[in-house]
Amino acid sequence: MKIAVATMDRESKAMIPETLAEAKYLFIVETDDFAVKEILPAVPPDQDIRFAEQTVERGCEAIICGEIDEQAFEILAGEGVTRYLGAGQNASGSLKLMQARQLPLIREYAGGPGPEAHQHGTCGGHHEEE
Repeated sequence: MKIAVATMDRESKAMIPETLAEAKYLFIVETDDFAVKEILPAVPPDQDIRFAEQTVERGCEAIICGEIDEQAFEILAGEGVTRYLGAGQNASGSLKLMQARQLPLIREYAGGPGPEAHQHGTCGGHHEEE
């Protein structure tokens, strides 16, 4: 399985920034042997959108990054890429945390309506405030 990891530097101990838009590199990692298959540099402007596209193009099943802005989030979510919040972790440590199911999921884009807004639309029933 391939995983994308958005980092600030080109090494395994590189930190994951607070947002995907701040990332300088995108690691493509094969989790079978934790080998880094590719390291892609940021290409401004809109490097977060490009990183989302590259994650999808390379067949990654997940991305570990910081918060994601709406357009990049929609690219990833639209293709079924699982999004993990790894901000403040280093690249290699975040992969271990993901494998141990200890990284939180990113369920909504930064500033978005939140997961409850989506749940109300999918439950099919009417919710009344008491």
